[in-house]
Amino acid sequence: MIAKTVRLKFSSPQNSCTATIRRCFGVTAGNIKAGPPGGTPENVSNTRNEENGVLLQSCASLLGQSVCGELRDAQAVFDEIPEPNLVSWTSMISSYIHRGNTYLGLQLFSSMCRSGLRPNEFGFSSALKACRIIGDLSMDACKYFDGIPLKCDALWNTLIDGYAKSLLAEEVIQLFSEMFVSDIRPSCFTYSILLKMCADLPDFKLGRFFHGLTIKSGFESHSFVGSALVEFYSIFEAMEDACRVFWSLEERDNVVCSSLLSGFHQSGEAELGVDLFLRFISEGYKIDPFMHVSVFNLCSDLETPALGIQVHCWYIKSGFMLDFFVGSALVDMYTSFGMTSEAYESFLGIKDKNSICFDAMIAGFVCDLNYKSAIDLFSKMRGNGLVPSCSTLNNVLGACVNLDMVEEGQAIHCLMVKSLGLSNLDTGNAILEMYANGRKIAEAFKVLKKMEAPNEFSWTTIISACNDSERPHEALKLFHDFHSSACIRPSQFTLVAIVQACTRLVSLDQGKQVHGYITRLGFESDSFIGSSLIGMYAKCKRISDASLVFSNTSKRDLVLWSSIIAALTQHGRAEEALKHFIEYHNYGFAIDEPILTTCFAACAVLAVVDKGKCVHAVTVKTGFELDIHVGCAIIDMYCKCGCIRDARMVFNNIKDQNVISWTAMVHGYAQHGLAKEALDLFNEMKVTGMEPDAVTFIGVLSACSRVGFVREGWHYFNAMESEYGLDRTINHYACMVDLLGRAGHMEDAEQLIDRAPFQSKTTLWRTLLGACCKHGNMKMGKRIAEVLIKVEPNEPSNYVLLSNLHASACGWERSTQIRENMKDFGMTKGPGCSWIEVAV
Repeated sequence: MIAKTVRLKFSSPQNSCTATIRRCFGVTAGNIKAGPPGGTPENVSNTRNEENGVLLQSCASLLGQSVCGELRDAQAVFDEIPEPNLVSWTSMISSYIHRGNTYLGLQLFSSMCRSGLRPNEFGFSSALKACRIIGDLSMDACKYFDGIPLKCDALWNTLIDGYAKSLLAEEVIQLFSEMFVSDIRPSCFTYSILLKMCADLPDFKLGRFFHGLTIKSGFESHSFVGSALVEFYSIFEAMEDACRVFWSLEERDNVVCSSLLSGFHQSGEAELGVDLFLRFISEGYKIDPFMHVSVFNLCSDLETPALGIQVHCWYIKSGFMLDFFVGSALVDMYTSFGMTSEAYESFLGIKDKNSICFDAMIAGFVCDLNYKSAIDLFSKMRGNGLVPSCSTLNNVLGACVNLDMVEEGQAIHCLMVKSLGLSNLDTGNAILEMYANGRKIAEAFKVLKKMEAPNEFSWTTIISACNDSERPHEALKLFHDFHSSACIRPSQFTLVAIVQACTRLVSLDQGKQVHGYITRLGFESDSFIGSSLIGMYAKCKRISDASLVFSNTSKRDLVLWSSIIAALTQHGRAEEALKHFIEYHNYGFAIDEPILTTCFAACAVLAVVDKGKCVHAVTVKTGFELDIHVGCAIIDMYCKCGCIRDARMVFNNIKDQNVISWTAMVHGYAQHGLAKEALDLFNEMKVTGMEPDAVTFIGVLSACSRVGFVREGWHYFNAMESEYGLDRTINHYACMVDLLGRAGHMEDAEQLIDRAPFQSKTTLWRTLLGACCKHGNMKMGKRIAEVLIKVEPNEPSNYVLLSNLHASACGWERSTQIRENMKDFGMTKGPGCSWIEVAV
């Protein structure tokens, strides 16, 4: 009985794929009893059973069990059939393969062949599909195919399709050639298979060749072949050819039109796609929901909300239900317009939402920077039992990063590891970035080590995180590991991160090595890297090298110009900085807030009010005068140039005042000795509800010091901690020592220094020594000078102050002797200077 020989066990076979296929397909024509055309086997006992109706009932039961997935029951029904016919065998084989039991299906196919039955195109198609699934299209299949005396076009197409889906182009062409010269000529289905393979390879020339054959065979205008041609040309973005084929079709339907519209979307020719769509519907065609999706995508590309809303309304009026496919496209469209509320309203209208819908809406919230809503929607998604995709989890991780929700990000990390693992590079990078931004460097290191193949972004992220966490040594070590172990070329972002590490370390030697490496890679002309190198050399006090980098950078942008102007200003070369700004402005480049702020700082250093007013005029013209940071820089410039009224006018014109602008004006009044105005402004600041910071109090104490307001100075000094909860820095103590010293309260100043909670107090003692010189307090001055010289024997200002102390008491001989000793020891103090503008 056959039933005794085909009973199968539900277990995975141990043989290799190739051996299994050879065993299943190794049946020659001589092993099979060939039947008459039509595939009816010689065994006629099956016919008798069919006539009795017994076998038909068994087949129906068999198919019912198979569809339900109950393969065990289906196998039991099959075993009870006395002599199964071709339909029964094919049904059982298809059931196994359809349910994923590929090997068992092939074993059953082999048993059918050994029973003497010749498979028809359906059985052969199922077996070929199983071979494709296990990844080995054996040549034994072709041998069996060659053994079939009468081949219909379905068998040819089945074998060609099998090889085509495996992208085995040479085998496909060989089979097609054999079919072409056989009695069975290629059909429209054959050409559709070939064109789809050309699109998947991709091979444009081969597709054009098959297109030529379709024209020669008269199939070009056939809707089935034409649809494949349109899809083929659309994939290659050859939209002119795709349109020519489309309009030549005898019957144009929504499917082929959707393919064409998708091609316009992919090729970035959205306007042409909309024109084609309007022409299509003007000819009376009724569009289906799927074509609406293509139109929504085109509207997103064109950024035309009005058209998108019209198409949406049309969709609603057509009576279509908003399923997940169309709804997700609609959410994406409104998100691209920045219409997040409309996107969410569309999301709520989707029937039977799936993970794709949630993914689209979560991505929309993240794009709109509405991170909290993204996380809330993710919680609802999880509550509905939906499994998030990698894209969803990456978006939610990004939301956690921006909200500094590291603990929530860790929970998502656990979910990722449990459900997805870290095999996905984008997922691993999202987790790495989350820990890096949250300053969880140890966790970020663990993620990096578990990633199979971290890319340039992975390494750059953790190197930058080390920089931001004040761990530049580790950043350099990581770059060494990256350079020695990973065969990945660093990007300009990686190199900038390494230059920044050298800047933080103030390491000129390492910085020069990195600079040489950058030159060797060919990145020296990159303005982004050039700006970082300028900053590094400026920090290392090598302003000439910074200028050389600027000169060697061919493509200079705003960032590069800002960097060199800032570097020159910081190193006392303000005049040269202003010349660079004039040169930059003459080129007609755009102006921004940082470069203007730097220029005002340079004008303040030089006290050149005329040039400052010119820059101010540029600021007004470009609309940056209302910027709070630029406004503060203008106030500071006018104050240092002695134009206190102009400074106050700028201050009054700033609409959105903040603590920085108030502080700048308070400092300006203090510098000009206008203590009453400074204190009045400070009180006015408090009335507005603005909380002063520690820098504000430096200006207040300086104002008190200039006019000897001792009582007010003590009040504000004590109020810092008692009323405002601010820590008093050494600068605040220096202001108070200066105030007490100027007022002649020398003992109080000395006691304040003794109570100061700082390890090094040389700045405070030096301030008090200056007060001793002013008041001629020789006794205290000598004692303080001895302390300073003992702590800082190589500081010239200590000796200068001691010399001035003797001079104040008419001890000219001793004063001169100290000056001579300084020369003998090679000590020099830079002379003070004042800037004036000379009319020429």
